[in-house]
Amino acid sequence: MAEVANKFNLDSTYFVAFEMAHEALRRGLEQASDLNITQYRILTKLMQASAPVSQGELGKILGMKPNVVTQAVDALVAHGYATREAGTTDGRTRFLAVTDDGAEHVAAVNQSLVESLYATFPTQDPTYRTILEAAVAAAAHIEPPLHAGRAQRFPATRSLVSIELIRAETERTLRDATGASLNECRIVQRLGETDHPERVGTLAEQLMMSPVNAARAVDRLVGRGWAKRLKSPHDKKAVYVALTDEGVYQGFLISATVNELAATKLWVRLTPEQRDAIERVGHVVVADLNAQRQAKEQAAYDLLREI
Repeated sequence: MAEVANKFNLDSTYFVAFEMAHEALRRGLEQASDLNITQYRILTKLMQASAPVSQGELGKILGMKPNVVTQAVDALVAHGYATREAGTTDGRTRFLAVTDDGAEHVAAVNQSLVESLYATFPTQDPTYRTILEAAVAAAAHIEPPLHAGRAQRFPATRSLVSIELIRAETERTLRDATGASLNECRIVQRLGETDHPERVGTLAEQLMMSPVNAARAVDRLVGRGWAKRLKSPHDKKAVYVALTDEGVYQGFLISATVNELAATKLWVRLTPEQRDAIERVGHVVVADLNAQRQAKEQAAYDLLREI
């Protein structure tokens, strides 16, 4: 386990790719469905079942509270995507099954997810398209299926569920370990990697985070004593951010936390080839996206003329 964790450390580039995929998948779901992620997760689980599933058992498998499952199933039944029938031996037990309309809906949503991913990442390049497709297929294996024989379809849908779960677990684990938000931790991580002060706008660009969210995260980090603001004597408008000694310490804690989380929740469920595919999305594809952005900025600078 330690060998896997050391080989595949989750740096800031990984989180950039992760957040890009997360937003693309959520956008794809919103464009094609009225269901929220919890409702859609239950629907996709029902599609993996070889027979009707007890509502109580499904809740245990998914780690959801009974009232959450009930509310989600109510929505699925109302949409006509699932059925809920009383058991033949115990009328108090409710069994769930996906309908034909539910299966068709998953197929339509999955297509929307794929289109959203392709629109977000540079899939016009055959190499990058291959990397993305391999990463999606890998992510689809993170959450174990109900029935292995029925889990091969719709990898983008299964990736959405996996990424949503990993993101929630990452946020929860980091907050428990450090008390900080995911955005705060990402900025600390990036400042630790560069090992020099950065402008807030530059951090936002590097992490593909909105300037507002980056600024708010920096404000909180300064308030925690993990970061400090610096000014340049040559540019009074420029404000830089650097880690304090406490911030450096927290950076080590953040790295150890996310790598342990990856080792126990992510890499352990994937083959070496699948791990490599996910890693390459960050280190190859995102690096090229950054290079393209920088080239566009430079082209704009080259057009500047004195007035």
